[in-house]
Amino acid sequence: MIRNGEVDAQMGRILKSSIFASAARSRQFLEFCVGRALRGEVSDLKETTIAVEVFLRAADYDPKSDPIVRVHARRVREKLDQYYRTEGAGDPIRIELPKGGYVPQILRTLPTRRTEFSGWEEQFAGEHIAPAVERAVAQQSRSFAMGVPPPAAASRNRHLLIGAILAVVALAGFSVAWIWRGQPHVNAASFNALSPVDLFTGNTTDSAWSPDGRWLAVAMIPHGEDQSHIYIQDVHGDASPVRLTEGSLAETRPVWSPDGREIAFTRRVDMSHFEVVRFNLAAKTLNTVGKFVSYWPIGDDHPALDWSSDGRFLLTTEQPVAGNPMRIVLISVATGERTSVTSPPIGSSGDIDAKFSPDGSWIAFRRGGLGDLYMVSVKGEQVKPATRLTFDTDGVRGLAWIDHGRSILYGTQRNETTPYGLWRITRDGGTPQPVTPADFDAINPSISPTGTLVFEHRQLITELIEQPLATGGGAHTPLPSDKTDSSPVYSPDGHSVAFVSTRSGWGEVWLYRTGSDAPVQLTHFHGEGLVFPPSWSPDGRSIAFSFRKYGATNLMVCDLASHSIRTLTTTRKRDFNPVYSADGAYLFFSSNEDGTSSIWRMRVDGTGRPEPLFVEAVASFLPSADGRWLYFIEQGAQLSLSRRSLVDGSTEQIFQVAGRATFTDTIAIAGNHVYVAVSESDLAVSDIFEIDPTTRRAHVVAHLRDLPPLSASGIAGFSVSPDGRTLIVDHTKRYATGLYEVKQGLTMPGA
Repeated sequence: MIRNGEVDAQMGRILKSSIFASAARSRQFLEFCVGRALRGEVSDLKETTIAVEVFLRAADYDPKSDPIVRVHARRVREKLDQYYRTEGAGDPIRIELPKGGYVPQILRTLPTRRTEFSGWEEQFAGEHIAPAVERAVAQQSRSFAMGVPPPAAASRNRHLLIGAILAVVALAGFSVAWIWRGQPHVNAASFNALSPVDLFTGNTTDSAWSPDGRWLAVAMIPHGEDQSHIYIQDVHGDASPVRLTEGSLAETRPVWSPDGREIAFTRRVDMSHFEVVRFNLAAKTLNTVGKFVSYWPIGDDHPALDWSSDGRFLLTTEQPVAGNPMRIVLISVATGERTSVTSPPIGSSGDIDAKFSPDGSWIAFRRGGLGDLYMVSVKGEQVKPATRLTFDTDGVRGLAWIDHGRSILYGTQRNETTPYGLWRITRDGGTPQPVTPADFDAINPSISPTGTLVFEHRQLITELIEQPLATGGGAHTPLPSDKTDSSPVYSPDGHSVAFVSTRSGWGEVWLYRTGSDAPVQLTHFHGEGLVFPPSWSPDGRSIAFSFRKYGATNLMVCDLASHSIRTLTTTRKRDFNPVYSADGAYLFFSSNEDGTSSIWRMRVDGTGRPEPLFVEAVASFLPSADGRWLYFIEQGAQLSLSRRSLVDGSTEQIFQVAGRATFTDTIAIAGNHVYVAVSESDLAVSDIFEIDPTTRRAHVVAHLRDLPPLSASGIAGFSVSPDGRTLIVDHTKRYATGLYEVKQGLTMPGA
């Protein structure tokens, strides 16, 4: 707990800094917000109250006509950001003013003490689960009769850690999951300590251990099928995995009830809705807990699910309104009542993955698309703001509580030159410590009560394929690859393709000219950041793209004649998805510079200041060839294509269809036609619609299969040649999963 005296001392350091010393209004603003928060008077932290108390506005102050509070709030955020990047980089307390509100977040950035790791081993009282759902109900009943501790008793000695298995890493080869068996105070394992175990025959994700450590539940896609289903496997037996249900809907995120009698999981109803379902193992019955909404664009980034140790609550993540952040909600197992736990900042992706602490009083979670690690009380952020544990935005992919709830194990990519790995951080924060071998991809940890750690190592090979649209001929591969090629875009003359590839060992922008022997590497960041999809200038002489480094995403332009690269923006936030205007003078791009994602415009030559335009489109948009319109995608219960006049600002809808955007950039333009990639239930399958904006007629011109998972491939995409005859798209060349076991003892390094 952070004491008021610690906060007062930190405020003294901030206000005495050169950044705040001469900024009287910013000092007064920050002092007011922090002071009221420490006294518990957060109800006073409203725009109107601040205007009257801090800026001496009249009681009838109208925030619509006078934005002084919002303007100064932005300045305070900028100054705090500058302070913690410079003079306050080593401070033990971090004070933030979240966007969209005025209640400060007070976070501890350094641990108050060192916590010794006590080892993986945690033995439970004997608990039993049926060895097979379909053929052993009698044995199941006998096992339960042998004496399962009631939830309250079990919660006192149970520290079950259930981690999700989710693809996030783009590497060559095949995808696997791994097991290690823990022993106290042993250094991180070498690669040679891992060996394969043949338990599951299909692609597996979302592993979860039973309370007795005997069974492993996973979401598995059987060979020859497209949807994942929940399977359980006796890790000590010889029998095949048992499938729980025979439904056709995709099932993910299995979690066990504390007494081992039930498994809850999520079931995808359609592209924007999922259900949380409970399966009784003895009775073989399903009970729907509730239906939830999520428009999160990465389909294999499954909604969170976990079961509290006392058995009373489930947690999941939902997104009731398209464009709003994801948030964590608690679900009462008894009544189905929902309670919001988190309030992520407007403009952020929100809270996506989460796990209860062993005692059920805390929730560790990921906030953001790549994400940082946070912790919040189950009482919610309305009682106490979430504590931020990591500040590097290097990503969070799966998490599990360890060390009796004193530490958290999570998958992250500490720098762009190495793959994701498992790291450990104490619940007080501090410096994360590596757990898995260097240069070995590892994400989504799950730990059994007897100390067995399962984690996932996923590998992927993708290639670009071209497919004729006019003739209906077969697809071909212009550029064979044993790495990851993604985000292809045709040049304006159709003779070249710009794309992102890991051919050099990390993601860079490459250029392929038709008829050439090999592509040419355009960027040479050497893994110092993350490269996003390219965009051509109308004259074909330059390529714009966005580049993420140290948590900030900025716009860059590459001159193709000289291969020189020029940085256009220097935000600490996110400038993303640049596309050229029809005359090549401007770049349109998505930015959250002012706290809300919206479309901005700036001159390509860098003169003048970027200017916000509108908020209707935030991700997938392109200007028309004549420069009159900006076409954009909106995703709600249905997908719609609209266009906004760049002359008078009017907006009109062109096309609407049931489904979901296949890609983040799911739109292409060739001539007078617009092309949209739409998926119905599986993002690995897509229909390409050709739309005539004049007649509003639309028809499917291509059906795509074997599209790579977005979270593993980077940002996949497609492009249509200028003559409208050919399509180029990412394609999965190889993708598979399996389980692996460590040959020798492996545990967390000591604190």
